Amino acid sequence: MNGLIRFSMNKVAAMVILIVLLTGGGLYATATLKMETLPDISYPVVMIQTSYPAPPKDVMEKVTKPIEDKIANVQGIDTLSSVSSDNVSSITVQFKQGTNTKEKKQELEGLLQDVALPADSTTPKVLTFGFSSQPAYYLTLYASDEMSQTELNKLYEDSIKPSLESVNGIDHIDSIGVSHASLDILLNADAMSVFGLSSMEVTGAIQAALTDGAVGSVEFDGKTQMARVSGDLNSIYGLQNLELVTSSGQTVLLKDFAEVEAVNEAKFIARFNSQPALGIRLYKTSSANAVDFSNEINTVLGDWEARQPAITFQKIFDMADEVKKSISGILKEGFIGIVLAALMILLFLRNVRMTAIVLISIPLSILITLVMMSTLDITLNVMTLGGMFIAIGRIVDDSIVVIENIFSRLEKAQERGESVILLATRQVAMAITSSTLVTAGVFLPMVFVGGIVGELFRPFALTVSCALLASLLVALTVIPMTTKLLVLRSGKQMKHQEEGKDGKITQFYERVLLWSLSHKIKTLLLSLVILIVTIAVTLPNLAINFMPASDEDKQVYFDVKYPYETSLDSNNRQTAEIEQMLLDATDSDGGRLFTYVESLIGYASSEDPVPYRTAITAEVNKTSDTKDVLNTYTEMIKNQLPQGTEVTGQSASSGISNASFSYMLKGDDQQLLEQGAKLVKEKMKEFPELTHITDTLSDAKMEVSIAVSQTKARELGLTPAGVRDAVHMWIAEQRLGDLRLDNVRYSTVVKLRDEDKGSLEKLGRMPLQSPTAGIVYLQEVAKVKEIQSPAALSRQSRSQVVSITATIDAANQTAVSTKAAAALDALELPPGVTTEIKGVSEDIAESFGQLFAAMAISIAIVYFILVLCFGNAGTPFAILFSLPLAIIGGLLGLLIMRESINVTTLIGFMMLIGIVVTNAIVLLDRAQQLREEGFSVRHALVEAGRVRLRPIIMTAGATIMAMVPLALGAGGSTLISKGLAIVVIGGLITSTLLTLVVVPVVYEMLEAISNKLFRRGKGKKNSTPVNIGKPAQIEG
Repeated sequence: MNGLIRFSMNKVAAMVILIVLLTGGGLYATATLKMETLPDISYPVVMIQTSYPAPPKDVMEKVTKPIEDKIANVQGIDTLSSVSSDNVSSITVQFKQGTNTKEKKQELEGLLQDVALPADSTTPKVLTFGFSSQPAYYLTLYASDEMSQTELNKLYEDSIKPSLESVNGIDHIDSIGVSHASLDILLNADAMSVFGLSSMEVTGAIQAALTDGAVGSVEFDGKTQMARVSGDLNSIYGLQNLELVTSSGQTVLLKDFAEVEAVNEAKFIARFNSQPALGIRLYKTSSANAVDFSNEINTVLGDWEARQPAITFQKIFDMADEVKKSISGILKEGFIGIVLAALMILLFLRNVRMTAIVLISIPLSILITLVMMSTLDITLNVMTLGGMFIAIGRIVDDSIVVIENIFSRLEKAQERGESVILLATRQVAMAITSSTLVTAGVFLPMVFVGGIVGELFRPFALTVSCALLASLLVALTVIPMTTKLLVLRSGKQMKHQEEGKDGKITQFYERVLLWSLSHKIKTLLLSLVILIVTIAVTLPNLAINFMPASDEDKQVYFDVKYPYETSLDSNNRQTAEIEQMLLDATDSDGGRLFTYVESLIGYASSEDPVPYRTAITAEVNKTSDTKDVLNTYTEMIKNQLPQGTEVTGQSASSGISNASFSYMLKGDDQQLLEQGAKLVKEKMKEFPELTHITDTLSDAKMEVSIAVSQTKARELGLTPAGVRDAVHMWIAEQRLGDLRLDNVRYSTVVKLRDEDKGSLEKLGRMPLQSPTAGIVYLQEVAKVKEIQSPAALSRQSRSQVVSITATIDAANQTAVSTKAAAALDALELPPGVTTEIKGVSEDIAESFGQLFAAMAISIAIVYFILVLCFGNAGTPFAILFSLPLAIIGGLLGLLIMRESINVTTLIGFMMLIGIVVTNAIVLLDRAQQLREEGFSVRHALVEAGRVRLRPIIMTAGATIMAMVPLALGAGGSTLISKGLAIVVIGGLITSTLLTLVVVPVVYEMLEAISNKLFRRGKGKKNSTPVNIGKPAQIEG
């Protein structure tokens, strides 16, 4: 350490070059570091999605169960759950924390290649989840009246989309509302009955006429050539006049019993302010910089708007805007904090040069931190920037201690040589090194915290640690060197301070300390009472949540789930009415309440359309309260729609702070599960804080049951399997793939007209080809009726489950969750039905447990480092008594500022473990030095307190002032920093004030005990009383 200090003062040129290099490296890192809103978190969750045209029960039996059985033995699975609904199987595989989801995805994909699934099911798609799996840029494209929707579609598909796909960092694009050319062959059931044709025969005839493919090779004149057979059907006219031969030998044309329609169809419908539009979601690669990606997208969009005045791009979401907003807010808070910290330092030192020297440590430490972040591949995001600026107050602590000691020495010394600076720096080197290592070591256990908390705060912890180590390096090298350059060479003499002349604050502190040392038991009891009273008063009045509510956002989402039987057309009509209601809404001043309204009809974040789902995005005007508007219009939308429609409203800022309550029922009997779910829902409705209560059973739908009579079918030469296949061909869409007719590529579908399958009677008249009786009708061999069935079947761990979920709309989410869980546990459920609670309570219990364990490990690490630094166990033990004193201020701060206890505030308490011991270290380190010089225990404590009072108050004050803007949310970024800063400020205030008294008391008590034990072991040899009088010569 001494060598490092000497090098910085003797090799000034080398130090200047090093500083320039580090500054350049920091600036380069700033320009090249990847920027994002939050760290790229990958959840240990993999989803497997498979499409299969069948009702939920068949999907479960033929798709879901085979896949579950295939993957059940994969190592590391924590929970295996599934939902089987109409045409779709969704299986969620949740792995244990720390699992590499990319590797597990590849393993699952390999296993699924061998699973036996129905021929008409799609290949299972394996998806992973994380912040990077969300769209980085989302926009809407619409055209003026000068351009038709068909022209807009063509322009987008042919030109705009390819230009977006060429952007650096693009991963893929989801296009919503884009229509494609489709050819519908609509069969007339009555006409087909007259001709004795079945849909299977029609489809086969069309496919036979459209044959096109290679048949082998032939050799002409010694040359081998490929042979290809193709039909001459290349136009819609030709398709309409396609000839088919009936069973009676009659030749008929396709147009005699079918309509051929060429239409433009879209899987989904998108609108912006009631105008037809295209929704475009752009996904970036995980390595792409969000800001650079956004800038390039904006350039492409700007070019297109300039070239095509008839089109307009409306940005809905841009990750870069969130990044810039967060970074801007934190930079603003950090700058204000630096200014306040500078004023605090100037107030105590009253020397502009010395204050300027201290302030040098801030930008230099930050630049060195950025270099470290670049080396460790840590991105620039809300968490890391928050950590950097939260550490600002602590960054200047080391420099303050060094500069204050140099300042004091120069004031008292008769000479102004480099030896004074060297001695002053060496005197505090051990203290600031140990305190910095302690503060950085506090974050070491964060490496072992799992889940989203660990993923979120691990980069934060690494950034803070890097900033602290950088500040230590600067304090021990740059500060002495700069003092030498700016103070010693300035020629300006320091004003000498007369020995023993202290300020009123110092004199008052000495009296308080002497009284406390003479009344140890009273002092400790008083501190204990304050701690107990604080805990008793604050804890019952503090809300306990998982994450704090984030900053208010003006964007709101309405997820509308119509009854399952709702068609896309019906969904479209009803959603149009909702859009108009939102567009007509006004605020209290008569202005427009929503600045825009965008709807995605039939869209539910999957490739396949979901006719009964709609996603509405709207932006609330700046003067209205987002939460009030959201709650009001969620109810208004629900009241306007048919009974059974579910409407969920959510603001864009809900994010990870959104709290849910879930109660799961397990059992083998479906009826008993339904009874249990009904009881649970009724009980949950008794809690007004639980809103949007839904269950997986309430999504019931009507299903057509076709029960084939074995006897009747056998009499007519039919089998149930044959009837099933015929019905499937009759009512299901038969996709013929892409056909090129009239130089246009069509997606071709053969299906029955809607009016021919719109009732049970019409289905009953469906013709079947009997080998013995010719044409017979379905109603002759089967009973056709409607029955009620679940719209989806849920399973967990390969057992059937029912989930009842609700949103917790309350400040104290844990209290609501606990009360509701207790009430539900008291319910008498049907036999065989078991329960499981999930949601915010589970998240809080797991995360808080991990953080409390991390705190315990942090305290052990702190003690270990202190023992290494001080060389004994007693002094570090006395220092640890500063920790409970910090709890007092931390809890009071939360109560006064009406903040909850959550993950971020617990991180604040963890940070306090490292910060508050700094004051005790600085105090007792000086006391140890004085004792080595011959001072008695008490006098060493009093003298150390007098000398170290100013740097302790300066460092604590600078840290507090630097965090005030963060605590007040001056920059608008409060998700991470506000609660954490409040805890640190409150804890530092009480800890600083009480540490100056309690730690010396404990230290003297431990020394007295140690001396007593030592004398008892040595006899009366060294039993002379301890001299606490003041020596003749005292060094400052």
